[in-house]
Amino acid sequence: MPIMSRMRDNMPAILVGLAILFIAMIVFEWGMDITGRQGRQYTGNIVGKVNGQEITYPEFEKDLQNMVDQYKAGTKKDPDDNTMSEMRDQVWQGLVNQILVDQAAKKLGIFVTDQEIVNWVTQNPETLPDVIKRNFEDSTGQVNRQILQEALASNRPEVQEFWKNVQTYLKEQRLQEKLSARLYAAVRVPESELKTEFKQENGKLNAGYVLFPPAQLFPDASISVSESEMRDYYSSHQDDFRTQATRSLKFVLFPIKPSSQDSSEVKSEMDRVDVLAKGGTDFLELVKEYSETPYNDNFVSHGQIDPAIETQAFAAKKGEVVGPFLASDGYHLIKVIDEQNGKNEFVHAAHILIPVMPGPDSVSAHQLADKILKEARSGANFGTLAMEYSQDPGSARNGGDLGWFGRGAMVKPFEQAAFNGKVGQIVGPVRTQFGLHIIKILGKDSRQLKLADIKMSITVSQQTKDDLKQHAEDFIYIAKKDGFATAANTVRAQVNQTPPFTKGSFIPSVGTNETLSKWAFSGSLGDISEITTLPQGYAVFMISDIKDAAVTPFDQVKTRIRSALIREKQFEKAQGYADQLRQKLSATDSLDAITRLDGRLHYAVTGQFSTVSYIPGVGRDFTFLAEASRLNVGQISPAVKGASGVYLIQLLSKTPFDSTAYKIQRMSIMQQIMDNQKTHIVNDWLQELKAAASIEDNRSQFFRQD
Repeated sequence: MPIMSRMRDNMPAILVGLAILFIAMIVFEWGMDITGRQGRQYTGNIVGKVNGQEITYPEFEKDLQNMVDQYKAGTKKDPDDNTMSEMRDQVWQGLVNQILVDQAAKKLGIFVTDQEIVNWVTQNPETLPDVIKRNFEDSTGQVNRQILQEALASNRPEVQEFWKNVQTYLKEQRLQEKLSARLYAAVRVPESELKTEFKQENGKLNAGYVLFPPAQLFPDASISVSESEMRDYYSSHQDDFRTQATRSLKFVLFPIKPSSQDSSEVKSEMDRVDVLAKGGTDFLELVKEYSETPYNDNFVSHGQIDPAIETQAFAAKKGEVVGPFLASDGYHLIKVIDEQNGKNEFVHAAHILIPVMPGPDSVSAHQLADKILKEARSGANFGTLAMEYSQDPGSARNGGDLGWFGRGAMVKPFEQAAFNGKVGQIVGPVRTQFGLHIIKILGKDSRQLKLADIKMSITVSQQTKDDLKQHAEDFIYIAKKDGFATAANTVRAQVNQTPPFTKGSFIPSVGTNETLSKWAFSGSLGDISEITTLPQGYAVFMISDIKDAAVTPFDQVKTRIRSALIREKQFEKAQGYADQLRQKLSATDSLDAITRLDGRLHYAVTGQFSTVSYIPGVGRDFTFLAEASRLNVGQISPAVKGASGVYLIQLLSKTPFDSTAYKIQRMSIMQQIMDNQKTHIVNDWLQELKAAASIEDNRSQFFRQD
């Protein structure tokens, strides 16, 4: 490929790379999760400021458009409103992060000179990022220095523009590398931490234990709790009884869905294509030009395509153009390109299902099935009978129609009856595990078709969105004037209610929405929101209930406190009793000897477990785990208060430290720990930069909030 063609092809990738360089590096190397960007409509030039440094509209829009182009290239479709909103946030976060990082680099005296970049390109081109390096590779994938030198020496404007973008891209990457080196300079992993990590991953323990179940050994009735003890507990555990502030919202949703006008416009376009198709225009060329899905050269059988398309296609002849018609995913215009007989037969059937319950009711079920069968065979409309009697809700509303199916799709008795019957025949009752079936054979076919399909989906137009938004604005006007309920009645909208939720948490029936949550917790009872865009549509909210943070009164938690104190005392008594029995063991006794002192107790052995895993018979009990790890082989622990009760533990075996394996794994363990530390260091550093920064966000003045 000529060098100029390569550069032209790779320029968009470099531009996108430039726009999201810091985002990408933070995502992949620093461990943060940032994504996004979006469309436009501006009224000024300054989208925002970071510590006084301006983010201009052209710069924001350029990055945004690059991301949109990249999305469209990858998905073959335009981003929807929610994706665009995410993209705008991504671009904003990326630009803010980049400015903060650049500003921090300057304060630290970190910079990258033009000569560093020149040296990188000319002396070490093999280490350049792939998006740049591949412009100068030969057929073997090696950098061809002659091609590189020719590109460097070129005076052509497009080549100069290429190098300008490359220089910026490489400067940002090298700056990030230098910053990373400075931030990571203090990262150290002590040898003791490496060995501890190795032991946790490789060490195996085996322990015997005796559980002292507190509630069984010391029943609730044997524990006394005074009023003063409960009040003391209440005073010293105020945080346990503190409830968080909550809000509840009422809301009306205006679903974003295509209007009749949207559907009509697609139908009109499809009618125009239909005229071309039936006027002799090559159908496959029309598919290329107008269809949202490409032509598929494969043959299809019954049951492999949308039932609406299947009905139209298999009723047509080879070469016939059918449609336009509406299916579940939009309008279709199809042409039967070819037809052949397949190896497998398919059946089209409808059924009426009568469940059979064991006992006397089974007789009445059989009687009802016989009655329906007789009516059906006497000429009654099968679909009407199915809608009246069938207990298969999926097919009953469609007159019992099950569509086309092949062998293996139905339970065996049903399949045998359907495939053995003749077209038009009504068979049954057929007994399966689901009940009694009366089956009508609607068709049989083994044909396969090759179809060309022009598909146009019905999408929501901007006009429909604008109209819907105006509808929501009208609702807000009426709601603020006459009340929320009156407004809902006026526009015939359903009022929904959220359960109480806390600040910043998931909002039931709505989802996670930080902006809405902030509004709810900063507003007053009865406040009505502006239009809020949700994935389901446009919503208007009203604050319907406010509960401030408070400590629950003593009388309301008295029973709970009593239970907590009883449990505490049971554990204390169990712990004291376990220590008492342990002292009765001799130095040579095994832990299982303790069961002879109290027949209610049981001795068990865990089997091997690692220090970071589930403990067989015990579960995930970190206190048990810590105590077992501390013991020497044969040693019996003091009473240990675990999650399920009090334990005495005896360590039976411990795998010795494998110095050879440690030497092999040491570097990988160190790298893993250091990577974790680096992620936390950079995340914390970025958060500190943001917390200390003055950030002005004016995006709402530039972009319509769809």
